[in-house]
Amino acid sequence: MATDKSSERLAAIDVLRGFDLFFLVGAGDVLRSFFGAFHSDSLSPVMYQLEHHWLGFTAWDIIMPLFLFTSGLSMPFSFGKYLGTGHHKGQLYGRVLKRFCLLFLLGWIAQGNLLDLNLNTFQVYCNTLHAIAFGYLITAVIVLNVPKLKFQLTAGAALVLSYWALLTFVGDVHSETGNIAAIVDKAVLGRFDDGGYYTWLLSSLGFGASVISGYFAGLILKQPGAPEQKLKTLSIAGAALVAGGLLWTLQMPMNKPIWSPSMILLSSGLCFLLLALSFLLTDKMRLTGWWVTGLRVLGLNSIAAYMLYESFNLKSVSHALLHGFEQYTGDFYPALAAAGAFAILWLILLFMHKYKIYLKV
Repeated sequence: MATDKSSERLAAIDVLRGFDLFFLVGAGDVLRSFFGAFHSDSLSPVMYQLEHHWLGFTAWDIIMPLFLFTSGLSMPFSFGKYLGTGHHKGQLYGRVLKRFCLLFLLGWIAQGNLLDLNLNTFQVYCNTLHAIAFGYLITAVIVLNVPKLKFQLTAGAALVLSYWALLTFVGDVHSETGNIAAIVDKAVLGRFDDGGYYTWLLSSLGFGASVISGYFAGLILKQPGAPEQKLKTLSIAGAALVAGGLLWTLQMPMNKPIWSPSMILLSSGLCFLLLALSFLLTDKMRLTGWWVTGLRVLGLNSIAAYMLYESFNLKSVSHALLHGFEQYTGDFYPALAAAGAFAILWLILLFMHKYKIYLKV
């Protein structure tokens, strides 16, 4: 636990991370339950956008890439601050490895079934926090050992291209079980594989690329210059990445479960554009209000929000408090229960924020 000095942070980073968490731990469940209550085929396009699919890219698919992107976004600030206070690179490596291990532990608790205390249900690599851990480690190794920006950019591109080559020339990228990423997971993880069509080990190259894209965006924010110039750079980079990702689909399918290179470019571009919007509204226009405060409460305690959502059955608490309304709300009761669960989570985070309690790893 640590006390965060909010005044030293860019509001855009916290608001963007909070926006991501708002949909992950709250709005997503509420919207799916609400629109599902209508049982109408006309709402199928809306429901489609709130789910993951083997091919294509939906609104819901941006959640995980944005989580990785924001983990890289803060690295130029945190690394610069740590090294600027007299610490050396070796000590920073220690912090990076500590964060890697803590993220893996939390990922095991959240979705790896660690608390089952049963090797038959334990899954080694299966969670967004695990993806962040590897992406963060890869990015840290690059930025701490490659001092020049142009070579860092080259390293980031090499991650994407090497993963593209493996997917293209080894295995069948169109097959859920025959693509090289899935084959490697099955072979290496064995009984500890999560059994789904999401891939992890080779996809770590892509996770690294997503995190390092956030790192480059953080460099843009950190560099001196007028806000207008930063907005322009973020917007141009975002538009270029989106265009590149769409063009790449002519050869490589848009596939989030295997973290395909075309998806990496598209999602990174969208993250750049969302960051530009967040920066415009907060750090340039200086907008304030309940929505800024609300998103920052989530963004400043994103790990706590994620763990509370994944590891504690808040819907049961919500049901215990609200079950009397089920007779009046009918098919809409699941939406009410989901909203109640988010309200409970929100109150916990608000209490933590009030007393400056932040879960840091």
